[in-house]
Formats: sequence, structure tokens, C-alpha cells
Amino acid sequence: MKEFLIYTGLRLLSLIATFGIVAGIWSLVAGEVNIFFAVIVAFVISGVLSFFVLDPQRRAFAEKVEARAARAVEAARAKEDADIDTETDAEVDAEAGTGTGKASDGEGDSHKVS
Repeated sequence: MKEFLIYTGLRLLSLIATFGIVAGIWSLVAGEVNIFFAVIVAFVISGVLSFFVLDPQRRAFAEKVEARAARAVEAARAKEDADIDTETDAEVDAEAGTGTGKASDGEGDSHKVS
């Protein structure tokens, strides 16, 4: 979560700073600032800059997300394995409860050869 906040904060700061620079230059050149176009230009410039400048923060965030996803997948697999083990134990207990004391005596099996 910390990496997300750092990366997002730096992206926002980059956008605001770039907008300030673009609007300042625009007002010096044209005397009047079109806010809509200044925001679009600032967004594009800050996006390109952040691709290069914020690469370490983006990588740290991606690694954190990847590690979290791997833990979630591992936990899901462990739960699935536990559920399968529980089902297998229940089937064995059910077969043991028939009074025969063994899993199958062969009677009624479709693969039994006479």
C-alpha cells in the first residue's frame, strides 16, 4: 500500500508541476491560458516524464502487487488442497461406516469380471 501511495503521489505532483510550467509558459507566450488544453498538454508531458523518472517507484509497486498476488494464489491453492483432503477423509469415513471395514468388496462394481 505504501508503494501505491508514493507512486500515485509522485504522479500527481508531477502533473501539478508540469501544469504550472505549461500554464506559465503559455501565459508568457499567448498572454492568456486555455486551461483545458494546458491540462491536456501537462498530462501528456507528465506521463512521458513519469515513465522514465518514476520507473523505480513503479517497479517497487509492481513487485509488491506481484508478491501479494502470489500469496493470494498460494492461499487459494492451500485452501483447495485442504478442501480436497477433507472431502477424501469424509468419503473414507463414510465407506468405513458401512460395516464392511474395507473400501470396497468388489460386489456391484461395474468393472468386475465374472
